Amino acid sequence: MSFLALSSNSQAESDTVTWAKKFFAAVDSRQPDAIVTFMQPDIRLQMGNAPALVGIPAVHAAFSQAAQRFVAIQHSIQGIWQGTWEKGDVVSVEAIVTYTFPDSRIVKLPCTSTLRLQDEKIADYRIFIDPTPAFAD
Repeated sequence: MSFLALSSNSQAESDTVTWAKKFFAAVDSRQPDAIVTFMQPDIRLQMGNAPALVGIPAVHAAFSQAAQRFVAIQHSIQGIWQGTWEKGDVVSVEAIVTYTFPDSRIVKLPCTSTLRLQDEKIADYRIFIDPTPAFAD
């Protein structure tokens, strides 16, 4: 599998960048109904070492919990790369994620998300982050 940084002007790369930005804008909206429109019905989501979630209902519930915990989530995208897997495209996104709490506390964390697509929807979503600072009470 070869990855290429999306810095040239090819149409496929531009489409991938646009798609990734739209997906993370949906995540940043904290609207689970909008987020899951990007996903296959049997989506698999894994954040760090946490157990994987499978299926839209489980993923929807996780994003709903995050929407309740934070008053804002913002992905500042640092880079986007494209590759392939046996079922389609892979998009890898590096970002700094800013979490804002109800008490106005802000936590910024580096994150890489790997999005494995099937039929232009996310089939496998892996979030590489140490979420401890954002989820510690």
